[in-house]
Amino acid sequence: MRTAGELLLWWGLLLLLNTVLISSVTPLEVAVGAGVAILGAVGAVTARHASGAAFGGPARLARALWAFPWTLLADTGRLLLVLCSPRRRRAGGFRTVRLAPGTGPAWAAALLSATPGAYAVENADGSLTVHTLGPEVSGLQRALTGDQQ
Repeated sequence: MRTAGELLLWWGLLLLLNTVLISSVTPLEVAVGAGVAILGAVGAVTARHASGAAFGGPARLARALWAFPWTLLADTGRLLLVLCSPRRRRAGGFRTVRLAPGTGPAWAAALLSATPGAYAVENADGSLTVHTLGPEVSGLQRALTGDQQ
């Protein structure tokens, strides 16, 4: 039953996305979109089951969501500096982000990867391996780890 609910949720989200992105909403476009959305939903559910991924705990979610837009703005500025300054290009690299207890690694990795300043490449034992633009620790990373700096 849980898989059916997840499948229905994915189908609805993909159909909504398709409807928003098409230029004219006709019955044929909606029918084709519904068919393609069910294929995408089956693929998404299959991939999640194969990977064993789970949403994870909600600890720090509210703080992370609060920090996300500010981190997005700050990281966009950092990206601009990296693109305009050749000497800053080598400042980036990999770092380990140890998540606070109860923080879901799946949604934490998705939030971090949605910013221009970090991209999660691995999840192991409550830690994320993240590629960052520079040595700066973002507000989102502090929110996910529980650091108060």
